[in-house]
Amino acid sequence: MRGAALGILLAGGVAHANTVRGSIAVPEASRVAEPPSGHWRVENGVLPVAVRAPELRGEIVVVLEGGARKEGAEPPSVTVELRGLKLDPRVIVAPMGATIEFKNQDRVPHTLYADNATSVMAPQPTPAGQTRAQKFAAAGEYRIRDQDYPHIDGTVVITQTPYAAAVDEKGNFKLDVPEGKYTLRVWYRGGWAVTQPLEVAGRTTEIAVQVPPQKRVEKARGE
Repeated sequence: MRGAALGILLAGGVAHANTVRGSIAVPEASRVAEPPSGHWRVENGVLPVAVRAPELRGEIVVVLEGGARKEGAEPPSVTVELRGLKLDPRVIVAPMGATIEFKNQDRVPHTLYADNATSVMAPQPTPAGQTRAQKFAAAGEYRIRDQDYPHIDGTVVITQTPYAAAVDEKGNFKLDVPEGKYTLRVWYRGGWAVTQPLEVAGRTTEIAVQVPPQKRVEKARGE
């Protein structure tokens, strides 16, 4: 389960919920380029190199803080794949108590760890074809690195609220939440780029959020 599907996973099962639909727009100049793949690239000198347009999927998550709590809901398991010497998606969001499964689809082992919280996630080898399950009990932002391949970089955002979603490749998201007053937060480029109030009072709330250019973001703890 990857990308925008995380929004459905984390928001499902809310009784008498209203729908929040939204889109996140970012300045073109600030878009994150495709991360290094760890592979050699040889150019033939004849054909121009096509630059792959960066996607918003896997780079942005949206969180609604506040509102009514869901009682008795079991924290979900969320899968992140190691494929092509990179994490997919690079940024994921889950509530406290969730288990993140790092599934190694590469043909080589990976030794992942939380760069800013090794007491939570210490380096541990995951052989090819196997999965490492890691539970995150405390809210925070955990930067995931790999001892074997230093270019691999990702973030696990653990929230106190269950109302969170990743955006799709166009920056759209959907959440089902109870009526109430919330604080909407947007994680982008390694920090909280947007924080603003949001009131959900109807069956459907449509919002459009613009990430401001050159905004100083609130960095993850430990960075």
